[in-house]
Amino acid sequence: MGTRTDFVELVVSPREFFRLGETERIRSSVGLKLSDHSYLPKADEPRADWVASVAVPAFKTLARMGVLAPTFCTIGTGAGLDALAAVEILRARTVGFTDLHDDVLDYARENIRNNLLSQDVELIGGAGDLLAPLAGRMSQVDVVYENLPNIPIAGRVDLDDGQASSTFIAERSEEIPGFAEKNLITLHYLALQQAHPLLRVGGRVLSSVGARIPLAEILTLSRAAGYNGSILTYTWKVQSEPHDVVGGYAQWEREGLGPFHFYPVQVLREAFGGISVAAAGAQALRIEEELAPHEIPAVDALALVEKGEKVGHTVAILDSVKIPDSAL
Repeated sequence: MGTRTDFVELVVSPREFFRLGETERIRSSVGLKLSDHSYLPKADEPRADWVASVAVPAFKTLARMGVLAPTFCTIGTGAGLDALAAVEILRARTVGFTDLHDDVLDYARENIRNNLLSQDVELIGGAGDLLAPLAGRMSQVDVVYENLPNIPIAGRVDLDDGQASSTFIAERSEEIPGFAEKNLITLHYLALQQAHPLLRVGGRVLSSVGARIPLAEILTLSRAAGYNGSILTYTWKVQSEPHDVVGGYAQWEREGLGPFHFYPVQVLREAFGGISVAAAGAQALRIEEELAPHEIPAVDALALVEKGEKVGHTVAILDSVKIPDSAL
């Protein structure tokens, strides 16, 4: 066990948070422990929470397609809610999970284990960078899910100072394609690379990407990393931590990256009203085109946030399927 810190407790209802009926494999009331490094779920505003508004609808879409994940991995699990959702919706029996901090990982393990109705799920956890802690420990994985931060922090930062969900330390030794750096999707690219040897042929990576950049650039991620890629689901969310996140994008936009796009919340609500996330995924390029007149660059979006106005952004689940080496 890693070094423990003071924790906070939170109770989440899967019926309300995940929009599930009666649960079969997880408790009907999920109790969570979180350290000061853990990402705090938006229990009171599911539309702003990544697991509730993005991961769960994507898992449900896969399940409706007949795709389950007996062996499942999640990168940067935080409280462990994404893993619990995979156990319930994708019928995961072996769950790999990572996070940067030992204390986050320890609490996530407890959160997953303590909220299962049956102890028939094998948990394989590791603290460290992306999927590196699971290398050599898992193979033939069916689904990897990731929701990784996009905004690089310049200079050295002490990760023990606290948790920041939208940022990461920019110093990487790997070679990063220029398009990934320009669009601030470096970690998504690296996750695809690290996942490749862990996946079975036909296995997939679900990359949860805040689509503040063109969908065409997001689709390029799959091709660049050697997968077949498509947009599985397309949706929107209210920008959480808006001062930090929009401010971070605005800073890099001023440096010549991007541009990065935000939208008025009401415009997004109307654009996606009455359409399922899967249907929106199939029509994502058309919806993106219709939203184009309402794009707000990050610098202008920050000005709105500073006036107390809410902004939102679209979210794409990039579905990258591993193909046989002979098909490359």
